[in-house]
Amino acid sequence: MGIIVSQSVRNTILSYLGVALGFIITIWMYPNILSPEQYGLTRVLLSLAMVSTQLANLGTQNTIIRYFPIFRDKENKHHGSLFLALSVPFFGLLFLTIILYAFRPEITQYFIERSALLIDYYWLILPLAFFILFFHVLSAYVRALYDTVMSSFLINVAIRFLAAFILILYFFKWITFNQFMIAFVSTYGVIMLWFLSYTLRKFEVNLKPDFQFLRKSLLKNMGNYSLFAFFGGVASILVNNIDIIMLSSLAGLSDTGIYAIAFYIGSAITIPRKSIFQISSPVISDAFKTKDFNLIEKVYRGSSLNLIIAGGLVFCGVIANIDNLMNLLPPEYTGGALVIILIATANVFDMACGVNGAIILNSKYYRFDLYSTLILIVVTVILNYLLIPIYGILGAAIGTGTAVISYNILKLVYVWIRFSMQPFKWSMLPVLLIGSAVLLIISQVPTIFNTYVDILIRSLIICGLYLIPIISLKISEQFNQLVFDLLRNVTNVLKP
Repeated sequence: MGIIVSQSVRNTILSYLGVALGFIITIWMYPNILSPEQYGLTRVLLSLAMVSTQLANLGTQNTIIRYFPIFRDKENKHHGSLFLALSVPFFGLLFLTIILYAFRPEITQYFIERSALLIDYYWLILPLAFFILFFHVLSAYVRALYDTVMSSFLINVAIRFLAAFILILYFFKWITFNQFMIAFVSTYGVIMLWFLSYTLRKFEVNLKPDFQFLRKSLLKNMGNYSLFAFFGGVASILVNNIDIIMLSSLAGLSDTGIYAIAFYIGSAITIPRKSIFQISSPVISDAFKTKDFNLIEKVYRGSSLNLIIAGGLVFCGVIANIDNLMNLLPPEYTGGALVIILIATANVFDMACGVNGAIILNSKYYRFDLYSTLILIVVTVILNYLLIPIYGILGAAIGTGTAVISYNILKLVYVWIRFSMQPFKWSMLPVLLIGSAVLLIISQVPTIFNTYVDILIRSLIICGLYLIPIISLKISEQFNQLVFDLLRNVTNVLKP
């Protein structure tokens, strides 16, 4: 568990640094520099690129994590596994290019009525998908080597600095919107090349394949797993992006831009989950190899408790400051408040469920992830199709929230049936009670005249009311140790 805590702490710090930058960019810069339609275009392009990435990677990301323990051999440069990890998605990218070219009329027809601006930038999907694809493949490979910090820095911090830079250029009219969009896509190319250089320099790997190590039985097993990982990945990414894609078609790019900002705020809660999942997945993979089920259960329960503590704190902060956040946005964005509440609530439940997905994907029952996600896609598409025309962005939030909660219930039940494991502890109950009490108390605090000062004071009050009882009751030894380590580090820095 030590490496999980260590890497998770650093990733969470980087992630929240990214949130601070993202707050400035998403809440202040994007809405005031781009129109809702222009911002909606960037979000739809990203969603389409993410779906395209899953089509092109052919299940490589999950396969790397699952099978890397077999390749792990530092002296032999991990048997040329990096070559295999990069070559398979390359062929997937060729397949994607053919799809985007052959079905361009059918794809663009879906958006032409309410999101015509997307048609002008259709071909940016391909380079954006290319950059994101190989960044994520490299990220999975480096995660298998128990290093998640650099990828976290690049995707949470560096990419936002680059976004801020090009937004400033566009604000002062030093570049046109067309140049801005090209630069927007290019920022992902910068971090991908940066990460490739980092991987080759830091780790003893190379791009030379070791064909002698690639036995036929191993390739067959990897191929079977990749096939299910491919369909499962496509299904999962569709669930995560179908709301943005369907909104752009059924409601238009302006509503998509408003929804995307509200969704971003509500999803800030999930940052600790992403950090823990990144390092937990390879640990669980190694534990399955050695049949160390006690370690898997320990990781499962520990992740659930610590995530609900961290998620509860951020949830209280977001809900208590909704009015302030709405005041910071242009008037047309005020309709996103209910979206924030729905998405944030669903994400808290997601975090409480721990790393159930990592357990399923790294076990011999990995096929279940595909089957359950396919059912979920059907439900999500139906809900969005029915609700978006009636309720607009609120309908998309209801569909997405329902998808998140339903999917986690399915995974919870399945892990419990197959492994007799469930993540919940009685110690989670006081966390929920403390969080509820904090929200009740903070709702009685009068609003201060200055929005920024009010956010600061409310956030400080929430931290005190929430953290003091959590720490005093010693609900989580790991969480307490994290807090004390952080305080010790800060004290050492401040010493003369």
